[in-house]
Amino acid sequence: MVTDDILLLGLDLGISTIKVALFTAAGDIVRMESDEYMIVPEGDKAETDPELYWSLVVRSTRRLLRDWGGRAEQIAAVSVSSHTETVVPLEESGRPARPALLWMDKRSQPEADELNREFGLQRVLKISGQPEIAPIWPVTKFRWLSKHEPDSVKRTAKYLLPEDYLLYRLSGRFVAEPSMWSSSLVLDISQRKWSPEMMEFGGVRAEQLPELLPSGTAVGCVTPACAAETGLSTKTQVVTGGLDQTCAAIGAGNIAPGIITESTGSVLALVATVPKPIFDSETRVPCHIHAVRDAYCMLPWNQTGGLALKWFKDRFAGDLTATAKATSRDVYALLAAEAETVPAGSEGLLMLPHLDGAFFPEFNPCARAVFFGFTLNHGRAHFTRAIMEAVAFMIRRDLEGLSRLGVVANELRVLGGGAKSACWSQIKADTCNIPVVVPAQGEAAALGSVILAAVGIGLYPDIPSAVRVMVSAGSPVEPRGANRTTYDAAYRLYVELYDSVKHLYPQSAKLAGLARCPTGFGEKQISSRDPASASNS
Repeated sequence: MVTDDILLLGLDLGISTIKVALFTAAGDIVRMESDEYMIVPEGDKAETDPELYWSLVVRSTRRLLRDWGGRAEQIAAVSVSSHTETVVPLEESGRPARPALLWMDKRSQPEADELNREFGLQRVLKISGQPEIAPIWPVTKFRWLSKHEPDSVKRTAKYLLPEDYLLYRLSGRFVAEPSMWSSSLVLDISQRKWSPEMMEFGGVRAEQLPELLPSGTAVGCVTPACAAETGLSTKTQVVTGGLDQTCAAIGAGNIAPGIITESTGSVLALVATVPKPIFDSETRVPCHIHAVRDAYCMLPWNQTGGLALKWFKDRFAGDLTATAKATSRDVYALLAAEAETVPAGSEGLLMLPHLDGAFFPEFNPCARAVFFGFTLNHGRAHFTRAIMEAVAFMIRRDLEGLSRLGVVANELRVLGGGAKSACWSQIKADTCNIPVVVPAQGEAAALGSVILAAVGIGLYPDIPSAVRVMVSAGSPVEPRGANRTTYDAAYRLYVELYDSVKHLYPQSAKLAGLARCPTGFGEKQISSRDPASASNS
């Protein structure tokens, strides 16, 4: 039974931020605390002590409990939303067998090349749903470890991903759920079982992998050791969560076909819920297991979304940054206010927003940004609007790619920092000719995790029932027909512009001092699956 005194805790682990959020069982946020962290790669090497993640959870949780002032026993359950692909090897004792290999560690590029030669992209796609083979994927890291650190492998009792590690520190159990392991390449996403051939390639034994349970499964209570560290109650149940993008989709009400969520954070990412996996080597949209029971999701993304606007703000809007600080206003709101003074189409100014390569649908890690068509009459407001329109054009291309797979969007629900801008939402609606809705709760990933927690302890019979109570959508931003012709023409030019310059990118790379273009997408700076970072843009 749902009562007013039942509370739920969501942990949202991004690649640069940890958020701890307390919600009521009706989906209202009570309090949230967060901490930031930064891990800087050393060339191709990117490692960290996994204790870093846990120490931030402990610090933020203790601060939340202190400032909230309620009883820890009121928190009925806790669950986790997390980024993925970071490998955490643990000894039987639970101590790290070695530092965690971060998702952005690129030392396993040779192993990725081996995987491509031995299996081929089609076979890998059919098993894992991933249309690219790159060192970001954990199976390549497992093989790298087996080659270069056999002693570490011998000491490793369990290989965990970030969510699994937090679940272990909370409950003492080595458990995982399928959405987190979808992009590991070790999981057969159709069978929802470990792939023997991929385990053999990675040099991983089945007993070294955690127990797979569905998202929203209660696995036990907070351990006394965890309670002593965090201040949580040993009566609080621990529930499996999900990949951050799937949790954010749940938190925005995207649990069935027809609604697509879009996050304009540092990166751009879309999530489309589908009833069965779609493997298409031509369209090459990544397919993941959803945190929704028995569902899947298509997840097209690109490295630069709001990051393009942040780059522009940092370099060309120092005066607005100072004004925002002096007046306690949002600098992005000030930029958007300037952009609103410019008509649709930015008076002929167009941008390709690929500051760090392009993924779907261009698949060109060598791609770089372009401003096209600017004149003496264009000012900062035009450039700001052109950036916002360029992100909308990326979304439109993503939606068209999904449409070719039979995935139709009746409504776009927007998340991340970009969702704070009414101007940007209107541009997206006009460009894509689709209603855009901003969910009432901005912390969608944390809300999604507590929805899973609520279902896991039986407060609601299933995710749809919980979503009906706990998720509120705002009023739709309807597309304005007056801008349709302008945006259709600008979008066509956007596509043609890329096609016209793509052959020049290798020459550009040489001028930049690169011997050749990058070979994969492991070099992306911000994970596409990080709604936490999205809120900073």
